[in-house]
Amino acid sequence: MVCPDRLTILRRSFTGLLLALCSTAVVGEESLPVEAQDAGARMERIAEGTYVIIHDDATDEWPHGNTGVIVGDDSALVIDSTYLPSRARADVVLIRSLTDKPVRYLVTTHWHFDHNNGAIAYKEAYPGVAVVSERETRSFIDINSNYWSKMSSASGSSRRASLEELKDQLASGGADSDGIPGAAERARFERAVRLRESELAELATLEVVTPDLVFDGTLTLDLGGRTVELQDRGRANSPHDVTAYVADERVLFAGDILVQAPVPYFFASWPVPWIAVLRDIEQLPVTAVVPGHGPVMRDHAYARQVRALLEAVTRQVTNLAREGKTLDEVKKSIDVRDLRVAPWDEASDEDWELTLRILTERSWYGVRGQSG
Repeated sequence: MVCPDRLTILRRSFTGLLLALCSTAVVGEESLPVEAQDAGARMERIAEGTYVIIHDDATDEWPHGNTGVIVGDDSALVIDSTYLPSRARADVVLIRSLTDKPVRYLVTTHWHFDHNNGAIAYKEAYPGVAVVSERETRSFIDINSNYWSKMSSASGSSRRASLEELKDQLASGGADSDGIPGAAERARFERAVRLRESELAELATLEVVTPDLVFDGTLTLDLGGRTVELQDRGRANSPHDVTAYVADERVLFAGDILVQAPVPYFFASWPVPWIAVLRDIEQLPVTAVVPGHGPVMRDHAYARQVRALLEAVTRQVTNLAREGKTLDEVKKSIDVRDLRVAPWDEASDEDWELTLRILTERSWYGVRGQSG
């Protein structure tokens, strides 16, 4: 998640940036009831006592992950705490408008910091909260969140240099290197700068919270009259991807095992075992599936779509490797044009090609037993 390619696909050209800033979060075909909202997020009711908070992006480069909220008879559980503490604090306000029950558990589905940097907000708001993760994920959070916050906010960092370039464009009237006039869009451009400045300020003072309740395999958490089943699905989008399942309502929180933004995230992923992970979660009865990013889904159709892409790419990579093709040759030979259907047809050609290239690289190493 922290590699340069991950940033590349999230960066937009000047025109793309403005479109991204003008847009709101994607809404599924079946609009869910909105329980609460603010300027940057909305809380949707999925089922009885079960909610998701879907956020606008933190900046033009980085998103916030979806946040789940499950309310029992005596306490509540939250799933993932977003990229920035300020957004997580705003989420606490939304949650408190919903229930006065304490958040007893904060579950982190995986180590990627757009899902856990905001944990400090829950520690502040609910001093008794237990931060929960798979065992190895705890050390991954400690290493990577500290790395990202310190590296990004350091004087002279590439991220600060990128911000200065954006400021230079703004100072020149909002035109990019291609000379696109931007005077009419100045306010939106200023917002992009402001959000990145705020992001770096927060990262400079980030208090990384490591989980204090860890588990291996599975863990069932009781909220009083309701249980939530956590399961480490192993390697998929990360080394340990945890799902949370509310059995009484048949709601699955999938973390980044599923992402619709509109393309999946394959960076630093494990495509080969990911296929089996998807097959497993497709066996669960569901009335709703909450992805790590994107709208709530009502069945496993999108999971099967992602699996079909993974299977097609790994199959082609395997056959080409057997023929002695190099990685560069393999990249040029992969053909999954028939699989680029909705919602992936909404992605730019650049983003789709980069996504496919990264998936091909990860599959290349994975099928040959060299990680990935």
